[in-house]
Amino acid sequence: MTTAIRLRQRRAVALRFLAGFVAVVALAACGADATRPTDTSLDGAWTARSFGVAAMLNLTWTRDSVRGTGTYNAISNTLGCGGGTLVGMGSVTFRAARSGSSVSGFMTFDNGWSPPYTGTLEDNARINGAFRSIDAGSCSFELIFGLIP
Repeated sequence: MTTAIRLRQRRAVALRFLAGFVAVVALAACGADATRPTDTSLDGAWTARSFGVAAMLNLTWTRDSVRGTGTYNAISNTLGCGGGTLVGMGSVTFRAARSGSSVSGFMTFDNGWSPPYTGTLEDNARINGAFRSIDAGSCSFELIFGLIP
């Protein structure tokens, strides 16, 4: 085999390797991260205690949503915003859209009350949020990352 043929073969192998390498890098850079959380450290227990209602939610965060389930306990409920119907203990579901630090969705309680909930994620440690009511305006219900006594 002549030297020219060997050089062409080596060049072809090198080009195929380079093309494969570029393809792998491009796939890694443009991978399917759109549905993965931007920061899995936000996943976990979030708790609230406000106006005689306590709640604990296990939330999962993605780039565009926040979802979770948990429990509530209405001790001496003065929540308002339609939440006066909460009594005793039960389950709650949270589903919200997320855009940056803004969170907007609904909490659905097992008694049928499903108020709109909006808030802002602050310091990756709390959602400064509130239930919304046409009649009563907003009722503060801040969620704190982790368990609170």
